[in-house]
Amino acid sequence: MKRRLLILLSAFHLFSCDSFLDENPDDRQELKTVEDASMLIANSYNQGTYLFVEWMTDNVVAIPGNLQRDHMTEAFTWAPMDSYESQESPTFFWENAYYAIAHCNEALAVIDKLNGDDDLRSAIRGEALISRAYNHFILLNIFSKHYNANTADKDLGIPYVEDIEDELFKKYSRSTVKEVYEKIENDLTTGLTWLKNDYFIGSKKYHFTRKAAYAFAARFFLYKKDYQKCLQYCNLVLEENPSAYVRDLFQIYKGTSFSDMAAKNSDVNEIFNLLVMRKETFYARVNYGYRSNTDIFINIFENNIQKEDDIRNQQWDHISGATVAPKYNELFRYVTSNTGYPYFIQSELRGEEVLLNRMESYIMQAEYQKALDDYHTLADKRYKNGGILNVEQIKEFYSLADTKNAMIKFLLDERRKEFLDEGLRWFDIKRFEIPVAHIDLNENEFQLIPNDIRTAIQLPQSVITNGLQPNPR
Repeated sequence: MKRRLLILLSAFHLFSCDSFLDENPDDRQELKTVEDASMLIANSYNQGTYLFVEWMTDNVVAIPGNLQRDHMTEAFTWAPMDSYESQESPTFFWENAYYAIAHCNEALAVIDKLNGDDDLRSAIRGEALISRAYNHFILLNIFSKHYNANTADKDLGIPYVEDIEDELFKKYSRSTVKEVYEKIENDLTTGLTWLKNDYFIGSKKYHFTRKAAYAFAARFFLYKKDYQKCLQYCNLVLEENPSAYVRDLFQIYKGTSFSDMAAKNSDVNEIFNLLVMRKETFYARVNYGYRSNTDIFINIFENNIQKEDDIRNQQWDHISGATVAPKYNELFRYVTSNTGYPYFIQSELRGEEVLLNRMESYIMQAEYQKALDDYHTLADKRYKNGGILNVEQIKEFYSLADTKNAMIKFLLDERRKEFLDEGLRWFDIKRFEIPVAHIDLNENEFQLIPNDIRTAIQLPQSVITNGLQPNPR
């Protein structure tokens, strides 16, 4: 059976007329075997980054010496980011996410008709379903309100695309957040029944293995507030040795350069990196955009109940005034002898998040000692003397009598330290309705209030023009 891959232009993946006409109309991938489909699924991982959301958090300030483009300032002031459509933009992320989804759908449409090994067929089907679910999940959490069981059946979601792109300018509509969550859960759980670890040898960390899929499931159910299922999937990742899934920063940050440290953080050979992705982006350039500075680092890391040095407090200062930790090592793909694209390898899902997701689930179920046990596993590789805390110390530190509220504050501080400059703080701001204040270079102040409608980032102007309902403003 022969099947040709033809991903047509849609409201989600627009090109200029010139670029379209430059393409050979018969230059299409021919799918004959399940191995061909596996190569197709390799393109189902979004090469766009969502790190533009970091410019919207309380982790950044205006850096006088940095290059600030309009779309960066739009993010910093929570305005629609429609002045730029390339790297570090919602448009670039949106288009690349739906392009990745299109690869999943094409593979799923033909997989049963292709020649090849049935075990590999099952693995590809499982990976395609989980990758489709993950791409929709990140899109939803960027462009929609956070899941709220009381309003999810009314809140605007995103289009959940399950069919191949076989029409030019096909019209789509937005499902509700509830409907999208239901489809994500169905794809995720069904995909896990098929997914196998026996393939993609040598490049497994660039694909959804079972551990990576469990980590995704843990985040999904945490955001849905199904804490029991979150615990179930966290335990499948961490098993009997959760410490193995926490990187030892005393070793990573030992006697090497910034680029060496950053490369170690995203090393595909390390067990704690469950899923990594290649991202085409300028984000690694410290003198671009809104960034942390020394005051931010002091605010984050000197808020320290342990009363000892935190190894995560890695202040690498740039001449512009920006301060960053060594997490991203910029690489470069040359197209000609002197032009090309910057990119880095990003740790998309990692063991420390799974551990902190389990800690949060324990807190929400009032199992405070189990939550602290997970914290101590993390702290052992973050503080020189490890640190052993109890609930009363945490309540005293935060001046809170209520145990759950004190533990949540503690958890959020630890998450902020752990995921600085990784984008996850934005999702925590949405989940816990944390207010944020930004001051621009002209001393103008901007406020993001709890449950602000602007936490649902505005859709790209191109898809609004093509008829997709915009977010309220």
